[in-house]
Amino acid sequence: MSNIVYDMLVVLLYFTVIIVAGYLVSRKHRSDSASDFLTGGHTLNWFKTGLTLIAMSIDTGIMGVAGIGFVWGLAIQPNALNLWIAAPLAAMFLIPIYWRSKIVTTPELLEKRFNVYSRSLFSGLMTLYNIIVLGTSIYLGGLILQTIFDWNLLISCSVIMVVVAIYVMMGGMKAVLTINIYQAVFITLTLMTVGITCIVKVGGLSELFNSDVLSASGAPLASTMLPFDLSLKSKMWYAMPSGLIWGALAGTAWIACNFGMVQRLLAAKDEKSAQKAILFTGAGHVFTFFFAYAVGVSIHLLQPELAKADESYMFAIMNFFPVGIRGLLIAGLIASLISTIDGLLTSSGTLITTDIFLRFFKPKADDKTIKRFARIVQAVVLLIAFFIIPVAAKEQTVTRLIQDLISIPLGVMIALYLIGVFSTRATPWAAFIGALTGTVVAISIYFFLPEINFLNRGFFGFITVVITTISLSFFEKRQSIESLENLTVFTLSDVKGPWVGQGAWSNLWKWILGIIVGWFVLTTIWELLVSH
Repeated sequence: MSNIVYDMLVVLLYFTVIIVAGYLVSRKHRSDSASDFLTGGHTLNWFKTGLTLIAMSIDTGIMGVAGIGFVWGLAIQPNALNLWIAAPLAAMFLIPIYWRSKIVTTPELLEKRFNVYSRSLFSGLMTLYNIIVLGTSIYLGGLILQTIFDWNLLISCSVIMVVVAIYVMMGGMKAVLTINIYQAVFITLTLMTVGITCIVKVGGLSELFNSDVLSASGAPLASTMLPFDLSLKSKMWYAMPSGLIWGALAGTAWIACNFGMVQRLLAAKDEKSAQKAILFTGAGHVFTFFFAYAVGVSIHLLQPELAKADESYMFAIMNFFPVGIRGLLIAGLIASLISTIDGLLTSSGTLITTDIFLRFFKPKADDKTIKRFARIVQAVVLLIAFFIIPVAAKEQTVTRLIQDLISIPLGVMIALYLIGVFSTRATPWAAFIGALTGTVVAISIYFFLPEINFLNRGFFGFITVVITTISLSFFEKRQSIESLENLTVFTLSDVKGPWVGQGAWSNLWKWILGIIVGWFVLTTIWELLVSH
């Protein structure tokens, strides 16, 4: 039996375990309500919630992140912004509102704060985001199977789709959450094993620090700092200062408004558990992605002529590990992608079922009808995402394609949320017109000014929403404070704003400060070693 066959058997065993686990969990929760099928219920402690968030957070696939490391080096500060800004902001301001407003989906909050039109627009943008990331994640999973099995790419992608569809549609959110808890541990161990091995292969951290090889930005490959470039048409990956601004906005939209993530936060047993989970995720996100970037950087040093950057992770696994272990690591790599795909699938089903089907067409549908409709939606979303695969296959790094496309909805999404949560003056129609205008501006820049860097495109969409909404709000009657109860940081019924997160967790500010200072110190020490 050839060596590759052993690896194939390990991967097939992993697929079998996933399907069987999904079946067993679905049987256990067969009698659950439609609400629990869609949301998972408030059952998880902070650690389990955090693990499900980490499983979901590898949202562009480890292979794509390693590809970024191969081209642009260890510039992980855009990910650090999730730790510095996005997670603390969500813990202090957004989670308290989620809990008190009793929402099921993030767009639902916008209907309560503004109107049904803002909710519908947000749902559409969120679904677009899900489909983009879903299609590219399926492609990356298919690329793995194509590499080890020598299958046709579309057949490989179809296998990934079928495996995920089976356990998601059988068990709903309960199955996804349960499986993601174990997937997160598997993914983290895989990342650490491959990342550390690659660093050892180049001679350890000392060799990494002393390397004079430069990334595409012109900075040392080992530097975590972003390049500086003020041009609107910059070709740099997250160049400062626009990279810091957009990284903070996109990170907050992703970690606190993206329903795939918030759906997991809402499954926590209480508000404090959700706050702890989001900080845990913000910190964990930086370190898990560090190991993925490190693989790309290491392969650049060892194999600079590699044909495609996204192949660097598979190159490391296939060349640095013995048979059997190799198959296990490949399964871990697939797990990272599947844990994203299942999250996107469940959130898409919940969004469309709750925000469109139940809101406009059949608000009194019984549990059986709701579950059946959600499954149909999930199947349709999978089929639509399938058509993104040929586009993704043409890219040098898939992560760059994702960032380019999702900059359209993310800027608008976070603008709506920040205006709604931090202002009592923003009015319903002003917000809807502002969001619509921002969407049109972002789309227009994408098609008519494609040379504009995606960082600036996303920011222009964001600032258009903010300026338009604030300006038009003065021409519309102000909403009463009573109608805004539990919808802004200044109008919570039991906590006085703005530091509303302190209500459930009095030590929250200490943890936020400690995490921010800790990362700043660690980064400073790292950069001193790189420049030495």
